[in-house]
Amino acid sequence: MKYIGLTIGPIYKTLKKAKKPKELFSSSYIFSYIMKEIVQKFKTRKFITPYVNDDVFKIDKVGLFHDRLIFKSQKGDAEALERCIDEVLNDVALKLAVSFENVKNYLQIHFIEKELSADANPIIKLTPYLDTKELMFEVTQDESFANALRRKKGDKDNFLTEGKNIVDDIKKLCYHNYYCIVHADGDKMGVAIEKPENISKVSQALFHYCQNAHESVKKFGGQTIFAGGDDLLFFAPVIGKDKSTIFNLCDKIAQDFSTNIPEATLSFGISINYVKFPLYEALENSRKQLFAKAKTEDKNSVAFQVTKHSGQSFETIIRKNDTEVYQKFLKLMTTLEDEQNNSNFLHSLHHKIKSYKTTLNEILHNEKKLHNFFDNYFNEAGHSEYKDFFDELVSYMAASKDLNQVYATLRFMKFVKGDK
Repeated sequence: MKYIGLTIGPIYKTLKKAKKPKELFSSSYIFSYIMKEIVQKFKTRKFITPYVNDDVFKIDKVGLFHDRLIFKSQKGDAEALERCIDEVLNDVALKLAVSFENVKNYLQIHFIEKELSADANPIIKLTPYLDTKELMFEVTQDESFANALRRKKGDKDNFLTEGKNIVDDIKKLCYHNYYCIVHADGDKMGVAIEKPENISKVSQALFHYCQNAHESVKKFGGQTIFAGGDDLLFFAPVIGKDKSTIFNLCDKIAQDFSTNIPEATLSFGISINYVKFPLYEALENSRKQLFAKAKTEDKNSVAFQVTKHSGQSFETIIRKNDTEVYQKFLKLMTTLEDEQNNSNFLHSLHHKIKSYKTTLNEILHNEKKLHNFFDNYFNEAGHSEYKDFFDELVSYMAASKDLNQVYATLRFMKFVKGDK
């Protein structure tokens, strides 16, 4: 039997040119829109990926179609697909008021049709071919298509953003003038779809996960840019509408992902930036946190970087596979409530840990000695109200055994409580 696999790009190149949230949404949504239109033309075929039913075509508030598709082909489908691609691109060109040639030359849409055995796994077999096709990048100097996705202040919405209530003012996505860009990506997906009989179930599970993730981001006060397959990209404030942190949101999304796909996990790259920080740099930082930090070693991690107004930055990685450390990290985030007093207290604590770094490294493995250290240096009457916090901190430190990780965690807490 024959299968067709198709890939579309250049996604990241297009995203990097965006300077505002609406531009970023348009630059992402256009690829999902094109894939959706192509899939709809062949919806009677058996799709391996993405998940296809009549309901998926009714959703237009967020891009849910990722950059690849695979379906079981029939005679003449390759030629029909070629014509379909041109029809869709011509429609896009008309809607964006650019030439068909501009759109065709900019977009990298490649497909392949292969004969596979009845027991073959279409995704595993076709992925190397599609990877190779993506490397066949034809550079164009004409940026007319990409420029058509941009918008100036006061411009009307184009067909990609119209009716979607996309927030274009980054300040509205901030907490105390700081916003997050979050990339998420599935780990061990190859294991999840290794058996051909699991593919359909996983594709459907990914579709429902993307819908749930979008709703979770929206309720938190953020804005989804893309949610397709196991990929997720969104804006969010550092603290949400329910007063929980960005890490609580990521944990909720990860739990839903693992519930839907137990064989896989989800890693996150988080870039936290001042409101005037260039969007393309924030996007790149988030991507680096994900792929260069979180998805290393055993993956299943949260890597974050905070870049302050002053230009100073700090970062760390929380490995979720170490369940004890991860849960203690999340719990520590919930222990402080009174903003002003806590800011002063955290500043003092942060300074003390920095000053006694060598000593603390020697006693990290010993909870009793850690308690003695904090009892000795924080023994004033006003510190008694922080007893529960110190208990959680000592527990976290002893489990982590990584003072740099602890230091970055406390810097984040200090940052959230007002030290910008």
